Amino acid sequence: MEFLPSIIGLAVGLVVGATSTGGGALLTPALVLIARVPASVAIGSDVLIASGMKLFGGGVYALRGEVHWPTVGQLAMGSIPGAVAGVWILNRLPAEAIDLYLSRALGVVLMLAGVAVIIRLTLGAKAHPANSPPPRVTVLVGFATGVLVSMTSIGSGSLLLCALALYYPLSATTIVGTDIMHALFLSSVATVGHSMAGRVDVGLAGAVLLGAIPGVLIGARLATAVPERALRAGLAAVLLAIGLQLAVFSAAPAQATPASQIQEGETSWTTAH
Repeated sequence: MEFLPSIIGLAVGLVVGATSTGGGALLTPALVLIARVPASVAIGSDVLIASGMKLFGGGVYALRGEVHWPTVGQLAMGSIPGAVAGVWILNRLPAEAIDLYLSRALGVVLMLAGVAVIIRLTLGAKAHPANSPPPRVTVLVGFATGVLVSMTSIGSGSLLLCALALYYPLSATTIVGTDIMHALFLSSVATVGHSMAGRVDVGLAGAVLLGAIPGVLIGARLATAVPERALRAGLAAVLLAIGLQLAVFSAAPAQATPASQIQEGETSWTTAH
């Protein structure tokens, strides 16, 4: 279906606009399960999509002075090497099995993201840390985030946002601005790595952004009409369900993906559609 990626982008954009979470956590599995994009191409294209969205979002928060740059710098010191490490690991996975491995990894990280949303929902408002963790801890958190994002496209808007909310003495808007600005640097580095490996479909990314950008704007307007706690609780349930589907039941579809399609990346997927 020609407009399916844009429709998926619109739906994901609505959720992101209303809750500020769920971008990669919903978009990548939707591309894999609904649009039947190979997991490796979905992940590579998603980090490009994230770069585009974070560029606009991060700029707004930076102009407002709602970015904690020392935390961004410490996270990036870990996440950029982590992204390089994640891409290096992916490049060494057997081509015929990469989508199977990635589908299962996506499932596990999605379930972690669902748990993180629940934790943030229940404990985030009660957390009032007096001091930030030591810089070396922030760097290690950044490294783990870099590996996860480069290998699954998930982690920055869910797992890292939860950690920032629980352990860093920042205002709610500064937490979001810091997360988005750091994600811009991280996703840009990951995009370069995936692009060099042929796992980025620029046409697919453009089609998704065509729906995602208006979706985010509409979702932001709807956020005041729908209870945020109910939205986040629903998002957590969806992440857990999709994660279970990918982690446990994705073996047959992933193995059915031809190795040549994986290796050709965006060219083979685009030609097929």
